[in-house]
Amino acid sequence: MIKAVFLDIDDTLLDFEAFARATMEEGFRRFNLPAYQPYMYDVFDRVSDVLWKKIERGEMQRSDLIDVRWQTIFAELGISCDARAFEEFFLSQLPLSAIPVEGAGEIVNWLAPRCLLCAASNGIYEEQKGRLQRAGWLDRFHMLFISEDIGVQKPSPDFFTRSVARLNAQPVPGYRFPVLPHEILMVGDSLTSDMRGGIGSGLRTCLFDRRGSGIPADMPIDYCISGLAELKPIVISLMQEEA
Repeated sequence: MIKAVFLDIDDTLLDFEAFARATMEEGFRRFNLPAYQPYMYDVFDRVSDVLWKKIERGEMQRSDLIDVRWQTIFAELGISCDARAFEEFFLSQLPLSAIPVEGAGEIVNWLAPRCLLCAASNGIYEEQKGRLQRAGWLDRFHMLFISEDIGVQKPSPDFFTRSVARLNAQPVPGYRFPVLPHEILMVGDSLTSDMRGGIGSGLRTCLFDRRGSGIPADMPIDYCISGLAELKPIVISLMQEEA
């Protein structure tokens, strides 16, 4: 059975892609750059993915993004711009972003009274907390596990080990403790930080496959969903399993 659900935030609950597209369009206007075109987001997405995977592997620090990401993106787009200033603008807008993924509010409200509901996300603690508050969901979460506060990024096993330890150190009245790793369902969109990290730490895993990419043959992911509403029968089934 499961006792807790860990939910990723970006592109699982809050639509980071929608934020990035809108912020790029606004930023290009502010910085008097060529008009934003949808294909430019694809360059941003690809470059960011490469850099975040380096951060997850410990090959660079999150703070290095300011000197690398937009320099690389603008070079590929053939655009001349103060890339550091643009990165600062881009990051300044993120705390203001709380665009829900379709079905996110419904699933958060459905899960909250049924299990221990925890956010499990990379990022800055106050920033992610503030975005959940803007979305109107902060009070639905029993705990927030954010990498800045935890001290290590997903997919490191230490992120999940420390999160589980914190969960058990502060038992919530009305819920069953202790909570073991295999009694937690990790739900997220990332094959690396969410799925590989969860699998390596003994959690149950559910891939939120919004883009229809499918499950790699070498990854023993337990469940795969294309919409958040599909999570309900999975959780019901897992909660009904014998302990």
